[in-house]
Amino acid sequence: MSGAEQKILTLLAKEWELKGPPGILDISEIVAALPLAPSDTLAALKRLFEDGLTDMNSLKTSVYLTPEGYDAIQE
Repeated sequence: MSGAEQKILTLLAKEWELKGPPGILDISEIVAALPLAPSDTLAALKRLFEDGLTDMNSLKTSVYLTPEGYDAIQE
């Protein structure tokens, strides 16, 4: 897992713990919160989605953790 992917999962896990599952955040909030280039953040989000660690709302504007994604960050 890349550093960018780790940072995204950590951010979503914090949201999960503060507000409860599934730890949903708008993509724009994730891009703004992380010290990464927007293109790197979006590429990492795509990889996490493809790996089944995150999922998106139907409009593709928000990202949230799957149970597998939450488990991955807890290890």
